[in-house]
Amino acid sequence: VEIVDGPKRATLSPSDDTLLTLRARIEYDNSVIGVQQMALRLAPGMFARNLAFARTYGFARDVEMLRTMGLARGGSLDNAVVIDDDEAIMNPEGLRTEDEFVRHKMLDAVGDLMLAGAPIAGAYDAVQPGHALNNKLVRKLLETPSAWCWETDAGALAATSSVRAGVAL
Repeated sequence: VEIVDGPKRATLSPSDDTLLTLRARIEYDNSVIGVQQMALRLAPGMFARNLAFARTYGFARDVEMLRTMGLARGGSLDNAVVIDDDEAIMNPEGLRTEDEFVRHKMLDAVGDLMLAGAPIAGAYDAVQPGHALNNKLVRKLLETPSAWCWETDAGALAATSSVRAGVAL
């Protein structure tokens, strides 16, 4: 299945693997973020090692607007990367990795894809991903019964299920 929204695109496609493979690319007209891309097979331990530390991010010029909208209430330089008007990172410690921005987008995608109700076994590929795009992608997947099936790991002590991406549309 695929969602295209202007320059934004996200797809879920089949995989012979029982794990989720993520590919993401972001492009900002900003020298701090610029173009970043990453691919990751979500094997056990990979989320904790490669994504969990990646903080959300935003621009200092947007903070007041977000707060008036009731958002970013708990946001601080301790849990978010903030970029100022001079395109500099305001956090004294800087970035945790050079590609922390795309890693955060992948972290978001893992959480958003769980809205399917179980882990997805397939390939996620996105350009300019975000929560809204990922939400539309999961909705389209679930609305397209020919594109997925439930699978249960009968060999596990506690039954686990996953959604397997089927036919790419």
